[in-house]
Amino acid sequence: MKLNVFLHAYGRRCQVGLLYEENSRIFFEYAPDFLASGIELSPFKLPLRPGVFEDGKYTFDGLYGLFNDSLPDGWGCLLLDRKLRKQGMRYDAITPLHRLSLIGHNPMGALEYEPADAGDDTILPVELDSLSGEVENILDGKDSEVLDELLKLNGSSGGARPKITAYVSQDRKHIIHGGAVCPSGFTPWIIKFTEKRDGNGFGELEYRYSLAAKMAGIVMPATHLFPSRLGKGYFGVERFDRTPEGKVHVHTACGLLHASHRYSCLDYENLLKLTTILVKDRPQVEQMVLRMIFNVKSGNRDDHSKNFSFLLDDKSHWQLAPAYDLTPSAGINGEQTAMVNGKGRGITDADLIVAAQTADIVAKELRLMLDRVNAAIAHYRLC
Repeated sequence: MKLNVFLHAYGRRCQVGLLYEENSRIFFEYAPDFLASGIELSPFKLPLRPGVFEDGKYTFDGLYGLFNDSLPDGWGCLLLDRKLRKQGMRYDAITPLHRLSLIGHNPMGALEYEPADAGDDTILPVELDSLSGEVENILDGKDSEVLDELLKLNGSSGGARPKITAYVSQDRKHIIHGGAVCPSGFTPWIIKFTEKRDGNGFGELEYRYSLAAKMAGIVMPATHLFPSRLGKGYFGVERFDRTPEGKVHVHTACGLLHASHRYSCLDYENLLKLTTILVKDRPQVEQMVLRMIFNVKSGNRDDHSKNFSFLLDDKSHWQLAPAYDLTPSAGINGEQTAMVNGKGRGITDADLIVAAQTADIVAKELRLMLDRVNAAIAHYRLC
């Protein structure tokens, strides 16, 4: 199987290269014109140079992290698996390149893959409460009459929690989906559904987390609690990989470093070093420190490598992406997924200071950040 890879960022589209599979091995080669562009899409694991690349370590089933970032996680994989089973196949039995072809032009970020499954561009309204019931059917293992619609709405958004990608009006009263171009007066959003095990207040809780993060000084996209007749509401966040000028290239720490999010393989010192090297901007390094403090203090232990991302701007400069997935989580055995000063639990302010000092953030600066985070958490009663 062969796939042409394109970059469609800020309204400009160009071929990146060719992915192909031979004898169960996956190879990639940059297109000559893209080599001449000087655009580094994945500087550590897939540097811009001629020749054929192969990831012999198979961290992501043979895919490089650049392309693995295009694939969905738990919820999206479940939807695709249900669709494929109706066709006599299973998601875990098809090749990674086949999975990318199913995503086609609709992954998170700005990469696109061809040949791709054809999509339907019909624009339709979204009724969240109705879709919530269909989500429960899927999670309970039942058939859903709107499986195709849920697949289209999911795009390739990451994370295990059920969600949709949709267009939301400026007054946030109207939600629609469909169409390759965002209609005038609307912006692209991700809206999450609540699972039964979480109770009907989880959306409202994630919304409060987002407000507390903003109060603490953490950069986040716009967030909103969409109303529901069935519970306290659905949490929504505006997409940072879409702008009025077009799509934005996104790369997770997981994909950049080939550090699988399924394991505790990164600590905050690694993330601070990555931000320092890639972004080269002290205020953004300070942002990563703030996220470390917020996650530890607020009880968000699901701080794995896919929950930190970087954006490539229209001048081909890397920026730290806005924060996302800030929610309470017990973690594995009650530990932070990203360790601090070698510790996964029982993390003290002294540990946070030691970690921050690896990025030249002195104790006095960190204590001011601690005060801001603690005040925000107390204001929104997160702990």
